[in-house]
Amino acid sequence: MRYLIWFSFLLLALAALPACKEDAASEGQKYPAAASPNPWKSNGCELVTDEEVEQIFGMRRNEDMLNTQSLPDKCFCLRIWNKPDWREREANNEKPGMPYREPRTTLVVQAFDYGTEETAQAQFEMLERDRRDTYEAEVKGVGDAALWSSSTATLVVRRRQLILNITLEYADEPQDNLPKAREVAAVALKKM
Repeated sequence: MRYLIWFSFLLLALAALPACKEDAASEGQKYPAAASPNPWKSNGCELVTDEEVEQIFGMRRNEDMLNTQSLPDKCFCLRIWNKPDWREREANNEKPGMPYREPRTTLVVQAFDYGTEETAQAQFEMLERDRRDTYEAEVKGVGDAALWSSSTATLVVRRRQLILNITLEYADEPQDNLPKAREVAAVALKKM
């Protein structure tokens, strides 16, 4: 399942790369003069900081070995840290016949700037219409509109001209990640 999630994430990121361009007009896209560059380009980890991740998840940065990575000139932040019982999980994963239980938490935060609210809304509506089998649930009270995918453990939130993607592997059951993904979104939306 982990590889399916990462593959889906990679496809979504590649499809949205043009939205991450700082100067879309110079790349041949025609955005209105009022459209501003994506403020989160190269700053994706500032949408939700390490300190805020510690607060949301009750994680201890050094003890749980938090690893934070961003991509230059992209709207991307990846965080990985050990779950509190990671040693037991790894030991059980080595035993024959035991189901695999992920010993680490993974959090990916991305912000895509579509230049205008209309373009972002059209992109979101296309996702909602064409990928309903993946994004099965509408999430009320988050941003201007939001969708949840249990199969990819991803929350997609539209706020004005921006679309925020939060992929979270925290709970063992994918659908159980939604409450924490909502908390992460709430922190990021305050800054958007």
